[in-house]
Amino acid sequence: MTMVIDLTQDSDPEEPQNKALSSIISTLPHRTISSLQLPLKRKSRGSDDDESSSIVSAGGTSRTTPALEEVTFSVVVPSPSRALQQKIEYERRRHPRQPRLRGSTESSFSSGDYDTTPLMGLSQRYYPVDEQERKKASRAVYPPAKQPILAPSLRLRPRRGHQGPFLCATVQGGDGDPLVHTLHQKIASIKGPRVDLAPGVAPKLAGPIMGFEFINSYKIQRGVTKVDEAFNFGCSCSGSCDPATCLCLSLDEKSNNRIVPYKEVNGTHVLAPDFLQRTSMIYECNANCGCKETCWNRVVQRGRTIRLQIFDTGNRGFGLRSPDQIIAGQFIDLYLGEVIPKNKADRREELAASQNGHSYLFGLDFFHDDEGIYVVDGQRLGSPARFMNHSCNPTCKMFPVASSQGDDRLYNLAFFALRDIPQLQELTFDYNPNWEHSKTTKVDPNAVKCLCGELQCRGQLWPNQRKGTK
Repeated sequence: MTMVIDLTQDSDPEEPQNKALSSIISTLPHRTISSLQLPLKRKSRGSDDDESSSIVSAGGTSRTTPALEEVTFSVVVPSPSRALQQKIEYERRRHPRQPRLRGSTESSFSSGDYDTTPLMGLSQRYYPVDEQERKKASRAVYPPAKQPILAPSLRLRPRRGHQGPFLCATVQGGDGDPLVHTLHQKIASIKGPRVDLAPGVAPKLAGPIMGFEFINSYKIQRGVTKVDEAFNFGCSCSGSCDPATCLCLSLDEKSNNRIVPYKEVNGTHVLAPDFLQRTSMIYECNANCGCKETCWNRVVQRGRTIRLQIFDTGNRGFGLRSPDQIIAGQFIDLYLGEVIPKNKADRREELAASQNGHSYLFGLDFFHDDEGIYVVDGQRLGSPARFMNHSCNPTCKMFPVASSQGDDRLYNLAFFALRDIPQLQELTFDYNPNWEHSKTTKVDPNAVKCLCGELQCRGQLWPNQRKGTK
């Protein structure tokens, strides 16, 4: 006997059923899932129903069948509705899984062919973390990665004079050294004629200069205020300035004539010999002047015209020289750095003294006393002139140069050649030009020792105080 269990509630017409429910479900398509051959349980002997069995269908209909007869069951289930199919597809799109094909072609898989492996948060298959990181980076969620600074390669060798396992490290440098590569990049950022390194200097300088950056103009820091350009003025000259009438030039107190700082020598404007003996401010023309940028009175503003080279002096550290011939009075370079207030410079100087470090501070004190002045610090930011050493018989001299007539607290510090300088001779200047060795020959024990090696060396630099420009 065949028994049909109708899950759609579509029972035979002669059997009672729920008409409202049947009218809805009867419209659904049907498909047979499986056929089961199940033996029915026998009733116990002595039953009043003469060994018959009562079977109840899903629709509530009771049927009587012989007790020993096998009944075949067929289960009929409805196919999913259109709304249910849309929901299933929506869930599949939300939680995609890689299909695991059972057929021979990719198009032959059905809804039951999807891989049912449980999803795990650590699975790169279903949770591609690398892809998410890439998308975040593309949206600038993370800052751009900086170039890593690698330590120089080290080579261990036995320490001289020891037979035991004492080793010391020596820095190995070359074109492939990342620190040397960074050093060349820093030097390449300097404007003007080429600045290079003497042979063998790069691996020695790469480490000490790691925290230093070359700049091409002052770095004005907090606490320093520049005068408004509205207070600046210029001359009314046209073309090239007339040295006798140019208003940018200062007056000589003795003769009441204009002080002309420059003269032309073989097509190059240099400081006049008499001006090299002065301690006066150099006033140059500026953008408010009527003269052209090619005016003779804009030497410093046009920038450096000679090449420079950093070299190793031996006992005095690194120094500066030029592969070019330099004539007397020629402009060398500017001393640059951070421009900071005096109180901040005092703290930096105290810190350097406590650590027995070097000081690179220059006070802009030409017009004002030591209180309230601005100070140029070339410790971390500066120009190649930072490497100029002291000498008691210097080849260069520092002069204050102003191109803004309305600001007497902020001006440039420029180096000029005191005499003709041959190629590759060291460029030096006096760290303490106001010191007069004729007053005393006694060396201050607290002063920094001088190593210039000149015949008239005074034996000391300055007694632990900031260098000035007066």
